[in-house]
Amino acid sequence: MRFILILTLFSQALFGQYFGQNKVQYNEFDWNFIVSPNFNVYYYGDNDDLAIFTSKVAEESLDQIGKHLRWRSQQPIKIIVYTSHNDFQQTNIVNVYMSEGIGGVTELYKNRIVIPFEGSYAQFKHVIHHELVHAIINDMVYGGNVQGVLSGRVLLQVPLWANEGLAEFLSVDWDTNTDMVLRDLAIEENLPEIDQLNYSILAYKGGQSVWKYITNKYGREKVGEVFQQMKRTQNAEKGFENALGIDFEKLTENWHDYLKKEYWGDINKREKLTDFSEKRTDRSKSKNFYNISPSFSPDGNTIAYFTDQSGYMDLILLNADSGEQKKRLIRGNNSPDFEELKWLQPGLSWSPNGKQIAFASKSGKEDSIIIVNVKNGKYKKIPIGLDGVFTTAWHPKDNKIVFIGHKDDSSDLYLIDLKTEKVTNLTNDVFSDFSPSWSLNGDKVFFSSDQSSYKNNTNISEINFSKKDIFMYDFNTESITQITDTDHDEAYPVASKDNTLFYTADYNGVYNIFKHDLITNEAYPITNVITGIQQIDVDRNGDKIIFAGYKERGWDLFLMNNPIEIEKKEVSPTVFYTTKDESEDFEDLRFVRNKPDISEEEDYSKYIFARSYKKFNNPDHIDPDQELTSADSLRSAGNYNPQKYKIEFSLDYVYTSASIDNLFGTTGLANIAWSDVMGDHQVRFASNLVMDLDNSDIVLSYGYLKNRTNYYGTLFQYANLFSLGYSIDTDYIGLLRDYGVGFFAQYPFSKFNRIDLGVTLRGISYEIKEIDYWTGQVETNYSENLQSFIPSVSWVYDNTTNTYTGPNDGLRQYLTFQFSPDIGDDSLAFKTVKFDIRKYFKINRNYSFATRLMLGRSFGENPEKFFLGGASQMTFYSDTQTEGRDDSGFYAERILDYESSTVLKDVYFTEYVFPVRGARYRERTGENVAVANFELRFPFINYVDVGFPARIKFGNIFGHLFLDVGAAWDDSEEFDDSALVRSKYNLTDPDASPIISTLGVGMKIFTPWALIRLDTAWDRYPDGDYSKPQYILSIGYDW
Repeated sequence: MRFILILTLFSQALFGQYFGQNKVQYNEFDWNFIVSPNFNVYYYGDNDDLAIFTSKVAEESLDQIGKHLRWRSQQPIKIIVYTSHNDFQQTNIVNVYMSEGIGGVTELYKNRIVIPFEGSYAQFKHVIHHELVHAIINDMVYGGNVQGVLSGRVLLQVPLWANEGLAEFLSVDWDTNTDMVLRDLAIEENLPEIDQLNYSILAYKGGQSVWKYITNKYGREKVGEVFQQMKRTQNAEKGFENALGIDFEKLTENWHDYLKKEYWGDINKREKLTDFSEKRTDRSKSKNFYNISPSFSPDGNTIAYFTDQSGYMDLILLNADSGEQKKRLIRGNNSPDFEELKWLQPGLSWSPNGKQIAFASKSGKEDSIIIVNVKNGKYKKIPIGLDGVFTTAWHPKDNKIVFIGHKDDSSDLYLIDLKTEKVTNLTNDVFSDFSPSWSLNGDKVFFSSDQSSYKNNTNISEINFSKKDIFMYDFNTESITQITDTDHDEAYPVASKDNTLFYTADYNGVYNIFKHDLITNEAYPITNVITGIQQIDVDRNGDKIIFAGYKERGWDLFLMNNPIEIEKKEVSPTVFYTTKDESEDFEDLRFVRNKPDISEEEDYSKYIFARSYKKFNNPDHIDPDQELTSADSLRSAGNYNPQKYKIEFSLDYVYTSASIDNLFGTTGLANIAWSDVMGDHQVRFASNLVMDLDNSDIVLSYGYLKNRTNYYGTLFQYANLFSLGYSIDTDYIGLLRDYGVGFFAQYPFSKFNRIDLGVTLRGISYEIKEIDYWTGQVETNYSENLQSFIPSVSWVYDNTTNTYTGPNDGLRQYLTFQFSPDIGDDSLAFKTVKFDIRKYFKINRNYSFATRLMLGRSFGENPEKFFLGGASQMTFYSDTQTEGRDDSGFYAERILDYESSTVLKDVYFTEYVFPVRGARYRERTGENVAVANFELRFPFINYVDVGFPARIKFGNIFGHLFLDVGAAWDDSEEFDDSALVRSKYNLTDPDASPIISTLGVGMKIFTPWALIRLDTAWDRYPDGDYSKPQYILSIGYDW
């Protein structure tokens, strides 16, 4: 099954794919790298300081991680640094699109860490540490590459909560945000079992909490022991049980008790959000996670905010008094101008007259400021020539906007004049700035920053970026004044009347709203909430505050009246806050020798026998003070000499596997893949080497992905031997060979649409051989050859979003034209055009309705045939009927038949059209085709825990209802004359038609190998009757 997944990606890279969004290479990166004792850090441009900062943080983090896991990596780890999220999204190191919210990734093929710098050094440091935990786990458990997993040698799957939770725990230990999430869970009595953490976003924060409990109770030494035991037993739960002495069920019980003791005492000390404010959005109805970035209109009657209630990040207008939605102004994430709405650092602001709203958006190559008309939704896009744009704030009286801009290795406060579109950097320093807002008269801007006492220091490696304070930029003096100087974080400052400033602060461990008198400099909290508050705004009169509050696993908007009149609230410190400075020292067990287990067989396949290097056979036993025999001067500490990147290929994987084909049966292939560090150059080779080269499958491909246009080239041969029957003394064998060369190019216009160009030159041969049983003599009694030269062009559009099983919202379509000119006696001349459009309607977060229409026509001297029918996924079992008669064959008419004179055309010059579930492949054929599909998709079973006869836990079972209708025909008279249809398909039904239709119900479940599907279908006969239930077992994702 793993082969199927790999080969699918392989073939898509070679020949393109009908659908799929694009990773656009807007820039050509000129890479350099520096080395340190344990890392190679790759970067581009003049960002040497950022690379050195990365290296120093990584070296420091590595020691802490290694101490916890009792592990030391023997190979230098590669870290690739992009200077913005927009650049990060262009990486070829991983195929997945790096959407907003993905702060970094660690892949397993080469154990490379890929991270963007997004303007905040504190966040960047966290991501380096987080991803490095994954890299060390990969090295420790999987050997630093995917080879052990693909070969089946490594069976352990580290649970997502254990992996991501440990990465969070070791990188930040504990913080206010995590404390908020777990306090909310505990107080709402909504605690999941540990196994359930894998099925939600709580894999991060929940897993972090589990590790905090384990280390508090058992000591930090247990972290390494747990992973050592997981690796030894190749089982996650057994590893925890061996190390802790309890199974997951008991661990869950103990963890829940720990959380209740930690947080239940807060119930009487703090207020619920609804105790002092009115809810303006309701996640309990919309079932979403984010309602954020609220902003009052100038008259205070309307609130603009971002929400993900549709699955996208949309801009919504809300009635401030009633909470009723007025309209959706912008739908994000589905068009080139609104690829992403910057929800991680959001900021909406209204024009002084209330007719327009400004916000930042990713718009193709770069970020832009969008000015949208509130009345009609028309907008203007203003491209900003920076690496990132965030958090806009419109001047209260003038056509000016301040915003946060990110360029190279710094994040600053910028001003744009909307009349001239001139952009000015106001702060221009190494520090990170956030959340700007104007004073009421527009002569000052308040913002949050990590400058503090480091204003005069420009060495980023010496600055502590962990604390944010409030600052003020004065346009009259062009100077910056620090407003707050505390030990806690302040953010989201908003000016109000009477020289009052409101902002949020995590004072005593909880984010609350503070009121700050700018004259007396007196500041105090006016809320004492159980969970936390972020992203506030005050109306022009200072009568109301709107804010985002966290409750029940998500963010809602709340409205608070008369904030200036609210007296000081007492905020007691949280348990976390009172203990956060306590140090937890523990033993470094990396160099403690363990007694060997003589029952385990020794493996010397990677043993180093050279006397001076034997110490590298076990990294746990290396003496940290022992000198290496031959030191690498380039890896000495503090030696950061930039080196130019050179293309060097290294192995991605070697993998031998089996696959199943519905026509030819099973086959095996050896797959080998190479690429360079950046993934710009990719080489793939696959072969099965059956008997000799003529009977073997061989594929060699190369992909060049460095620039905007992706180029692919491939040499291929596919050979298939199959039985055509036998007699008393003779066996009849068919041999098909398909060989040639193909070239393919993709040019993306944006993330959502592209043009594909390709050409294939191929030769095809078919031989029937007779083998005499008695003499062994082999004779060829039939041979046929075809050749073709097929150019093709396709236009593809795809703005869909996906769930676990396939698309659930948006539109995708393609239009393809291909032709084969007459190039000789052995060629086929035809032209084929195909159009496929699919529209997905998202009913809510879990339910969707999918529709599809596909049309095709082939014409010319030797037109192609369309084979209609069957499932669109690989089918293992099919129990079907034809005219009421049982017929479990995959095909309505046998293709590989001794008597057939059209084998080459039927195998290589046909177009399979599906799904029509319940019908067989080739149920209808013709030079024309039309098919429509309708499918309701829904969750069936979210989570199951079966106790008898054995303990079995599984989840994420999905269901669907479907209706498939299609027709294939050569002549339109087939629709009027059923005799033509009966003769064509050897049918007896007097109402036989080229139209077939089925309906049914199905379910799909994830397994470690693939998505398994079971469909039950009923054929609808021309007379209106239905067949008996027919069952189809297959693998694959939704169309």
